[in-house]
Amino acid sequence: MQSHIPKSNISPPLGILLAIVSGLLLFSSFVYLPYLSFISFIPLLFLIERSSPKRLFFYGLLAGFTLYIPLLSFILVMEVPIRFYLYFGVFLLWLCLSFYYGLWCSITKIMLQKIGGAGWIFSIALFVSFEFLRSLTKEIGFPWATIGYTLVPQKYLIQIADITSIAGLSFLIILTNILLYNSFKRPILVIPLILTFSGVVGYGRWRIESFHKLPLATRNPESRITVLVVQPNILPDVKRKGEIYTRAEVLKRASQTDLQPHLIIWPESALPGYMIEGSEPERIARQIVDSVGAPILMGGLRISFKDRRVKAYNSAFFVEPHKDITEFYDKIYLVPFGERLPFDEFFLALKKLEFGQGRFSPGEERTLFTVNGMRFGVLICFESIFPRYVRKFVKEGADFMVNITDDSWFGRTVGPYEHARMAILRAVETRRTLVRCGNTGISYIATPDGNVKHKTGLFEEAVISGDIYPIPVETFYTKYGDVFSYVMILIAVMGIVGTWFSRRSIIEVRRPLPQL
Repeated sequence: MQSHIPKSNISPPLGILLAIVSGLLLFSSFVYLPYLSFISFIPLLFLIERSSPKRLFFYGLLAGFTLYIPLLSFILVMEVPIRFYLYFGVFLLWLCLSFYYGLWCSITKIMLQKIGGAGWIFSIALFVSFEFLRSLTKEIGFPWATIGYTLVPQKYLIQIADITSIAGLSFLIILTNILLYNSFKRPILVIPLILTFSGVVGYGRWRIESFHKLPLATRNPESRITVLVVQPNILPDVKRKGEIYTRAEVLKRASQTDLQPHLIIWPESALPGYMIEGSEPERIARQIVDSVGAPILMGGLRISFKDRRVKAYNSAFFVEPHKDITEFYDKIYLVPFGERLPFDEFFLALKKLEFGQGRFSPGEERTLFTVNGMRFGVLICFESIFPRYVRKFVKEGADFMVNITDDSWFGRTVGPYEHARMAILRAVETRRTLVRCGNTGISYIATPDGNVKHKTGLFEEAVISGDIYPIPVETFYTKYGDVFSYVMILIAVMGIVGTWFSRRSIIEVRRPLPQL
């Protein structure tokens, strides 16, 4: 059996132009117009049908660079002792992330050559699999800029995340691009596209409506808690000077309120220095908590002396009035090359390298804190972009989640906005309210349907508050995890194996290029 795919001599300049256009459309979908993600891959698909696998690897790589250079440029704003290492490290990050795009384009072409139109189906699963694999390890995992996040503002579309997590949204985007592209040759493909969106939107409407009906029976004033989120807007230069009294005064003033909250939340690294018994940070923290009369969750540094080893942790402390500070959570997912060098516990020689990175150790266990009968978990900064990790907190009994962060180092770039957007989806996946507290923004309260309340701006001092009610719902994703992603990996492997053993001959038909 033979199949026909178009073949034409794409000139390198045109190929480069189309790859750049695809990358720019993707970048714009993250920053400006979310719906552009539904057409952003079409220039690449055009190239896939008309270029060789080797050349397609370059085109995919170029599209990736065009996306990631502006999208991850905020990392370059960070101040480090040796700038060269920062530039080199960011270049490697761009290269590694773009590599997936190049590989996807090449493999998709080979599958089309070997197994014909079925290759498009396997290519969707392959792309989703590549994105998922980027998040699997806490050592070097970096699922930033997963394309499904472009849909977060579209409330009806993102509700399927409580089944599929972010992978389902990326699947929807790639599927739409492929169906739209091929519908120019086969208009009948518009029908499955319409049916797909009808199903996704219908499910979204049903889930949102059911969510709004559900709390009516659970909104018992005795079961709710009121949270107060403090965004102190302590600038990096103040943090570098370690002016503990200046920071403490800002936090104390913002925490004093007549609302009588059950919980006050401060951002990551709220006070400088290590929270050691008898230290100045510990004394000030307890003094403020006692004066406001409410528990405070605050970010800080912790040090431990265990097995004759000194370990430093990026931590969150749960401090209650008139009690010793005994409850804390140590950040487990540390920023690679920022807070530690990956695998340095396995390769001791790495500990001798100095790139200006932190020397933190990863935490060893998740901690759930309890306030007014409700349990909550804490995500420190970077941890909010790992769906699998957040799911574990909810699986273990968290009634809501808190994300504390300090994005002041990124300045007024796209970085803080991207970071804030990704955390919203964690609320939808688990149907748990997520409270976000940023030092300089962005802070908000995300409800279980993905609605964002009391959102603050960047680099402004702000205080927000809201009520949280327990939601007695366990989502498919919470219960079963990344089943959808693993199915995608299985389908992708089947496609690759089928391509490897295929003996089909694909006839490439030369067609003139359409006038652009």
